[in-house]
Amino acid sequence: MKNITLYLLTFGCFLLTGCSQKIQDVQSTFNEAVFGMSDVELSAEHINELPYASAFVKINDSHNIFMVLALAESNPTTGVTQLKWLSSDNVMIVTENGRIIKTLALPNYNLIALNSVALPKLSQQLTAPQQWQAVYDWMPDYRYHYQASIHALPGEKSTLTSLVWTKEVTAIQELVSFSALDLTFTNQYWLDNTGEVVKTRQFIGPNMATIEMTFLKPFRS
Repeated sequence: MKNITLYLLTFGCFLLTGCSQKIQDVQSTFNEAVFGMSDVELSAEHINELPYASAFVKINDSHNIFMVLALAESNPTTGVTQLKWLSSDNVMIVTENGRIIKTLALPNYNLIALNSVALPKLSQQLTAPQQWQAVYDWMPDYRYHYQASIHALPGEKSTLTSLVWTKEVTAIQELVSFSALDLTFTNQYWLDNTGEVVKTRQFIGPNMATIEMTFLKPFRS
């Protein structure tokens, strides 16, 4: 699956140094090529023809937002592949094994980091419950270092359908608890028979945005 190399260079400059007219022109050209059609007009044929991994995303149960994979790179600490998904209005969601670990340019709140010694792969949770610890950081207001206890449970099998596929899936639920805040939320994941995450519904934090991601075309390294 191709990375969007030229666009990444210009987008990186855009984030770090502000955008020149040239960068704006390149970005506009890219957006027109990839995001030129509205979400309601996107067809299975159009999605399959794009040479990029892609996903439909709903934020707080809103309409579908079409996002493409802008970059795949290794976590510098664990070596696990991180995927950076980008929308036409420069919202970015970073996932690792299907979990959202960072967001950029969401309204109200953003997840700055989700850290753990080792985020367990969701496919490892298909057969037995698991428990682990993580640390959440949010902005604005520098809400850093909130410890979370996570309890994952495998769930029921069902059939899911997207615009481009129909799959048999197994659900996983993760109960995320913050003792310092006395708050909890539940994340949901759906994995196909190969252990690949095909859909998720996750909170970026307690009483914060929910993000539903349906992966239309998966990343292939």
